Amino acid sequence: MDERLHWLCWVLTPGFGLKRCHQLLDVVDDPRDLFRHARRWPLPPAIKQTLCDIHNLGEQHPVYRRALEQMRWQQQENCHLVSLQCDAYPLLLTHIPDPPLMLWVRGNPDLLAQSQVGVVGSRNASLSARKHALTLGRGISEAGFVVTSGGAAGIDACAHEGALEGSGKTLAVLGCGVDVVYPKQNAGLFSQVISHGALVSEYPLGTQPKPGHFPRRNRIISGLSDAIVVVEAAERSGSLITADHALEQGREVFALPGDISNPNTAGCHRLIQDGAQLLTSIDDLLGDGMLESLRIRSPEAPCPPLDPNLPELQTTLLGLLSSEPQPLDVLSDHLECPSQTLLEPLLELELAGWIQQQPGGYCRL
Repeated sequence: MDERLHWLCWVLTPGFGLKRCHQLLDVVDDPRDLFRHARRWPLPPAIKQTLCDIHNLGEQHPVYRRALEQMRWQQQENCHLVSLQCDAYPLLLTHIPDPPLMLWVRGNPDLLAQSQVGVVGSRNASLSARKHALTLGRGISEAGFVVTSGGAAGIDACAHEGALEGSGKTLAVLGCGVDVVYPKQNAGLFSQVISHGALVSEYPLGTQPKPGHFPRRNRIISGLSDAIVVVEAAERSGSLITADHALEQGREVFALPGDISNPNTAGCHRLIQDGAQLLTSIDDLLGDGMLESLRIRSPEAPCPPLDPNLPELQTTLLGLLSSEPQPLDVLSDHLECPSQTLLEPLLELELAGWIQQQPGGYCRL
């Protein structure tokens, strides 16, 4: 059975929550185990009961039926479900706190793994800021990057339109289901994005936009991107939330200065004061700093040479690890030693660039 069905049940179970899901990822090897052995997990009794009922009732349970409906959605053209364990899941996104367990994608899912620049800004943007966003979107796209934004009116829409005028590669990360058009005036734009790029969301089909969805959506925009460009933003705006996420995630942040009498530029000026890169042209964006960040995620980047004097335990650990994450307790069982004794050698391997800790365990680079 497709494991994505069980990931969907995780996501759709009422009251479960993403943080609780990630806490369980360290101890649950297979998403199906959550339902098979629901009684053993440290969960509230009501959630344990729901998980047991899903396992026992199958299609007779409403959560399971809803998950099946979402699976059948993939039978339509350009409709894809990408779980945390799928090969198509973007590696860069796994490094953010509490990455989505599931992504709904309408369009080309391959763009998720390509190098991206996020462009964000005000919904009520000035005419000059809209022109800048359009020009930046086109230039970033022509330079070979995917332009990622939030599908909102104003700067987001202009960035997507600019990308479509360039190579066409653009991702719109939504604060609702990918089958819901919000805002309504972007219906035509979204159709073009599906044809040339993709709509992306962590929210299940049919989810309507709510105020709390958009700040959470912003962490995905920054998480997917190598750099974030803020074109125009007020002091308190969603764009600054995206920039804050980007800084926390170790991404480069660029801000476009503007008229000091315009309150919608105050956020950009504050970012520059706080250390964001001043953006005066696209050359500022595509300089050495950006190229350096792209080398970090390049699959062609060579691994460091294996040290012939590597301790036996670390050599054995490397032999056990692959590209699929292995939980700490599984490694402990293989080696028949306490988990605590493996933490130091695993950390040394990670610092040396041989392995990486991801949701679900450790994997070899």
